[in-house]
Amino acid sequence: MDAITGYISAHPGVLVMIVVFIIILIVHFIFKSLIKSALIFLLFLLAVSGYYYLKDPDKMPEKIDQSINLLKSGVIEIVDKSKGFFKDTKELYKESKDVPGDFNKMLKESDQKAGK
Repeated sequence: MDAITGYISAHPGVLVMIVVFIIILIVHFIFKSLIKSALIFLLFLLAVSGYYYLKDPDKMPEKIDQSINLLKSGVIEIVDKSKGFFKDTKELYKESKDVPGDFNKMLKESDQKAGK
């Protein structure tokens, strides 16, 4: 055990490489199923779009444009809501910073009224 700790203290680069390798393994196992799910979803999406293209190739560009416009409007709506959420959260944080001071001020005033 002393030989291992002595080697690691003499060669810190080895420790860094071991830690990076372990982190890569952990991330790989965590995202392995996510990547598989994304690939399966992509294959499903390609199969569905291929079916609709073979079913009616003339309307396909119209459907693609409609889908893109729908996606853009959804993204714009989400961005607007997230900006509003960020502003509201920022204002709430500023107000919450003032609350302890206001609370202490109210306590002092109530102590003065009570004659303490």
